[in-house]
Amino acid sequence: MAVSLILDLSWYHLVGLLFVGFISAAAVRTVRNVYFHPLSKFPGPWCAAATSLTSAFISWRRVEPEWLLGLTKKYGMDTPIRIAPSMLLFPRPSALKDIYWDPVCNFKTELYGTGALGPPQLFTTRDGEVHRRLRKALGGTQWSIGYLKNNWESRIDDQIRLFVEKMTDLAERKEDVVLCDKVAEFAADIMTMVSFTEPWGFVQNSRDERGLLASWREGLDFFGVAGRWQWFRRHILTNDWLAGYFLPSGDDRSGMGYLYAQADRQVSLREAKMEAEGKGFYMERPDYLQYCLDARYESGAPLTPVEKRAHVTLLIQAGADTTATALGSTLRFILAQDGGRVLAKARAEMEAAEREGKLSDPIAYEEARRHLPYIGACIKEALRLNPPATNLFARLTPSSGPNSKAKLIDGVLVPPGTEVTTNAYVVQRDPDMYAPDPKAYRPERWLEAGDKGAMEMEASQFVFGVGPRVCLGKEIANMELWKVVPQVVRCFDMELLEAGTEARKLRPG
Repeated sequence: MAVSLILDLSWYHLVGLLFVGFISAAAVRTVRNVYFHPLSKFPGPWCAAATSLTSAFISWRRVEPEWLLGLTKKYGMDTPIRIAPSMLLFPRPSALKDIYWDPVCNFKTELYGTGALGPPQLFTTRDGEVHRRLRKALGGTQWSIGYLKNNWESRIDDQIRLFVEKMTDLAERKEDVVLCDKVAEFAADIMTMVSFTEPWGFVQNSRDERGLLASWREGLDFFGVAGRWQWFRRHILTNDWLAGYFLPSGDDRSGMGYLYAQADRQVSLREAKMEAEGKGFYMERPDYLQYCLDARYESGAPLTPVEKRAHVTLLIQAGADTTATALGSTLRFILAQDGGRVLAKARAEMEAAEREGKLSDPIAYEEARRHLPYIGACIKEALRLNPPATNLFARLTPSSGPNSKAKLIDGVLVPPGTEVTTNAYVVQRDPDMYAPDPKAYRPERWLEAGDKGAMEMEASQFVFGVGPRVCLGKEIANMELWKVVPQVVRCFDMELLEAGTEARKLRPG
């Protein structure tokens, strides 16, 4: 009888029933999330509490940092804010230690399991213990600033000379320059060089090789939506057939898919060379590819073939566009302030150090750190106001096991199984720590604060992450920043053509 009744229904009625069922289920879920969820006692917009689609839409519109900052104005800085059905944002820098240093919170959220950054690797590994083993296998003194100075700074200097040569040529031809794109090409060459020994030629050829940078930037919208929209992650990206329409492929001729294919090729070629040369194989300056091949777990086992190939691309994915953003935003901030006031002070500091014979050409990392404190303050202030990776790097409070109890974060008890996060754009504008002008670009604050105050501000930064998962390539990025920014100030007169655009005009200085 029931079957007969269904067959008698027209397609119109079936669609109507499905629609009513969908709306009813959504309404029930919304009511539950807003009023009966364990996080319902925390303040926040009801639309964000109702569905993760809200935060996905805001990320897609590219207004998430401003939205989060607006929430702190509405709900205050002293309480966590509910920004998704199961996620709390902690606005204060004081929450960083409780979230990112505590081992019980060292499990990442589903954002990292989307596959948007290729096969699982150090950054996307969710489980804290798995990450610890990988980090121990891949970490070491090769990431220290001392090692980088001894083994890579001279080669970075070669790339800086080439960069200045190319920029000088453009300046002499009086061509307008999108400086942000040019420093992005430089950063991409550094990361491909450190990864594969030889740079890919972004600067030499004055182009985005294989569309790598464009692909990364275009993919950020997808990465943001996939990381925030729970339904999409769980029902689309976990389906092998459907995921293929959204994720990069090794068959791609450009972009991230090409990078994965290139990593596979480079691993295969290097392994063949190592096998052919046997004990005679030696690299005076091992690249990151070699470290991936030589890495060993505590048990003595090497990385799996998939792990080797996934990790070779890690530095390029994590460090090319982010370092470029840091370089470009620093130069833009320097140019845009008070009719050239900051640029004039930076140049005066540079000229004084040069008169005293304290600077090499290109400028050495230690020279910049020791003799150019104001330019260093310009870099720190730019990273504070425009963090390159202003994302929701959330962690999960334990929902099972001996630690599955309410977690105390910044003085607030949080239920088990809650996604907890801070945000660099928010915590680095803390109204107390950066009073009286937290939104202003004022490099002088880093010098006026003295050593103790500057250390407190440094400890409250979330640019490279904190805790046991701090960015592996942090010192590479720092070296680029402290060498390239003063070198550009030294070599070029720069003019901001129009506030709010990316174009810059350079003249040889």
